[in-house]
Order: sequence, then C-alpha cells, then structure tokens
Amino acid sequence: MSAFAIQIALVQGLAAVPGGSHWLPFLLPAAHLLLIPFLVRNLSFWGMRSILVGLVLNLTAMLANGGLMPVEPSAVQAVGKVPLSELQPGEHIPGTKNRLLPAGDARAPLLSDRFVIPVPEPFGAAVSIGDVLVAGGVVIVYAEVVGRRGATTGIANE
Repeated sequence: MSAFAIQIALVQGLAAVPGGSHWLPFLLPAAHLLLIPFLVRNLSFWGMRSILVGLVLNLTAMLANGGLMPVEPSAVQAVGKVPLSELQPGEHIPGTKNRLLPAGDARAPLLSDRFVIPVPEPFGAAVSIGDVLVAGGVVIVYAEVVGRRGATTGIANE
C-alpha cells in the first residue's frame, strides 16, 4: 500500500512542482520495484501472483517507453480529462503516470494503457492488461485473507 501511496505522491505532488515531471520516468519504475520483494515473499496467496505478473507487465511497458506508461491519443481523447490539443507526442500527461505516444511509436503497445473504462467523467481511465491483473489480484488477495482469517477463528466452520 505504501508503494501505491508513493506513486500517487509522485504523480500528483512531484509532477506539479516545476521540473518535477522530469524525475517521474526514474522514480515511478523505482516505486514499482519496491513492491517486488513484498510480492515474492507472499506468493502463497494466489492473488499476489496475479499482482506480481501485472506489476511486471506494467514495469516492462514503462521501462520500454522511457519510464512512463504509454497511452494512445484515442484513449486520451476517450477518457476526456486532458484535451489532446494541450499535449505533444512523447509528453507526460499531467496528473497521470502516462506518456502520450501514437500507436506506432510505443514499444510493447499491447502492454500500454489502451483499454478505456466506460464510466462517466471524471472517473474514466485508460488501463493496461497489467492494471487488470493487479486489480483482480487485489480482489483475490482480499478474499484469501478473509477466508484464512475465517478459517483460523472458526467462523467458516460453523
């Protein structure tokens, strides 16, 4: 959870400071790397395995594209939070961990934030396959923890 908080602080805080967004391509992947030892130590949870795979996929996409997650102009436009007219290709998108890259310019495009979640503004987002695996893993871990606690307290046996 603390690594997630660090990422939010970087995207919302550091990026807002003049020149701060130049540090994001280095610090965001580092925040991802901080999670790996924790996830590996907890592989007895199936959900942690899903989170680890999703994290590695996201990290791969970010490192292949200069440290930020690539997102296509069509996804940025569909989400609608930042007007495309305010962005240049290759530029960091304010308030996100993303870099605007046309489909042909992104490396590992299948791993990029390319799937738009169809929800009303301002909750829309573009997500990656890795994000889906991480979110699913969190749900699975929650169910596993609740199940294990219930089993140890006798609740599940009644």
